[in-house]
Amino acid sequence: MRDHQIQQIVVVGAGLTGVMTALALSHCGYGSLSAPAVTLIDRANQTDLKAQNATRDHRTTTVHAAGMAMLNALNVWPLVAKNATPISRIKVAHGQPHRDRLNPRQRSEFLLDWHSDETPMAYVVSNQHLIDALYDRLAARPIIQITGHEVTDFDPGNDFARLQFERRPDLSCQLVVACDGANSKLRDYASIGSFSEPHRQTAIIANLTSELAHENTAFQRFLPGGPIALMPHGERRVSLVWTLPTNEALRTLDLDEDEFASLVLGAFGNTLGGLKLDGPRLSWPLKPTITRKMTSHNLVLAGDASHAIHPLAGQGYNLALGDAAVLADCLAHANQRGLNAGHLSIRREYNTRRRLEVTTITAVTSGLNQLMSFQPTLAKIAEAGMGLVNRSPLKTLFQKSAMGGQLTRANLLEGRLPK
Repeated sequence: MRDHQIQQIVVVGAGLTGVMTALALSHCGYGSLSAPAVTLIDRANQTDLKAQNATRDHRTTTVHAAGMAMLNALNVWPLVAKNATPISRIKVAHGQPHRDRLNPRQRSEFLLDWHSDETPMAYVVSNQHLIDALYDRLAARPIIQITGHEVTDFDPGNDFARLQFERRPDLSCQLVVACDGANSKLRDYASIGSFSEPHRQTAIIANLTSELAHENTAFQRFLPGGPIALMPHGERRVSLVWTLPTNEALRTLDLDEDEFASLVLGAFGNTLGGLKLDGPRLSWPLKPTITRKMTSHNLVLAGDASHAIHPLAGQGYNLALGDAAVLADCLAHANQRGLNAGHLSIRREYNTRRRLEVTTITAVTSGLNQLMSFQPTLAKIAEAGMGLVNRSPLKTLFQKSAMGGQLTRANLLEGRLPK
């Protein structure tokens, strides 16, 4: 195949992670307006993608402060800012809620209470607004889009990788970036092994209105069956992520709206007063997974294709943002040295720089969930530890970690384009 037919960077998967990654990598210095370096491929055709984007997505995504800086550098944030709800406070509790919220002599049940008076620690954005903004910016960048074609095989090759399809010619490229989700086929084609927890829990996702104002506070309560989180999402509106044993989750989804809202209130407590369901309920089977490595020959894994984590800390998309930011830096460095996008040094640097944060966040989220959900004796010890952290200098460290950019440094996460 001739050189001019060989693509430089191919991103597979055009969801939230894939589109964001393609945007980030289009700023690495490779290619030109007439010869784009980045190609974005998705199995859905253009009509289906537009229909998906037009359909209201009731889910939300939490973006930490460093992620907001990155999206701002990519000119995405201005399109979602007015619909984003800031998180200025995080409150964490353990165990069943107190029933008498108005008793002034009752000790606060929130053992961890972090707040930021100056800069929000994170923002809650609807998936619909975020994907619309990403596609808007995608149209303005030199990025080739191929839709309606599913990758059926991956050959790492020597100098170039080759992607195979059913109904179009093979595509050769210097580097493939797999953003095709937790059930990544590219990961399987490359025979990259992974570690997965057994599927014991399911997350219920829904939006609710609250009687009292949330005051830009994110709430997390650890319960024996799994954590329940309420994230601020609009005025007197919150986004629910409730982890339950799968059988219990299925029974809960069968309840009518009033019964469901009552059950949520019983589990979370009356900190926000009464709660009312606002929209459909969704469920998501949880099977946290992390790969043994994040790269293979001429292939990089990003987002859930590499690390599908428990949602309790709202860190999933933020890890994906970190993946894209670091990979953008690695490619920019290589381009400055005159190396092509498939050079081994890029994959080595990416793997080295991402491993600490990915491993740490995966271990912490899964460990906390396992500890608090399935180990009641140890959970009591952890509860005491939460109180100590809340009264120690470690509190400041945790607050900074919640804002992102602490375990991974990258230009985009600091609000600058890669260089």
